[in-house]
Amino acid sequence: MSRRPGWLFAGILSIFVIGCGSGGNSAEAPAASAPAGGPASTPVAAGADNACPLTVEQVSGVTGTAMTHTGGCTFFPASGRDIPHVFYVLQVPMVCTSIKPADLGFKEAVDGLATSGAYVLDQLDGSHVLVCPTGNGRAFDIVVDIKGDKAANREAAVALAKQVIARR
Repeated sequence: MSRRPGWLFAGILSIFVIGCGSGGNSAEAPAASAPAGGPASTPVAAGADNACPLTVEQVSGVTGTAMTHTGGCTFFPASGRDIPHVFYVLQVPMVCTSIKPADLGFKEAVDGLATSGAYVLDQLDGSHVLVCPTGNGRAFDIVVDIKGDKAANREAAVALAKQVIARR
């Protein structure tokens, strides 16, 4: 079996991460980049149509590191390092319907999330948790890398996915 679907997904994900991280409103930057404990206790803006459903405080609490919002819905340590990092990416509707998560490499289901389906995939950039919501909700992917620790990555990604689902 070809590994092409996994690489295809990684390419699609990269496009979404880059797209979500570009073109924000500069007036939002000071509040959005506040470190944990700062004034960014509400979800930060990710563009005119979609707000990032995660806060700096939520991400910092799950990763155990003071984090900053760096644009779109991406979070990196306040120290300026690369790890840990967290990405939240809205997916196109077909990711959970016509394409099927297994076609993209998501073969392992995640239990305990109130959704029509949730799946995990471990890659070099961390653990990806793909959530296919019940009803008309938009599919999303949360990527977490905490020092290359697969178990911690998965646990953190699932915890953040639960927080996103609870907001909907």
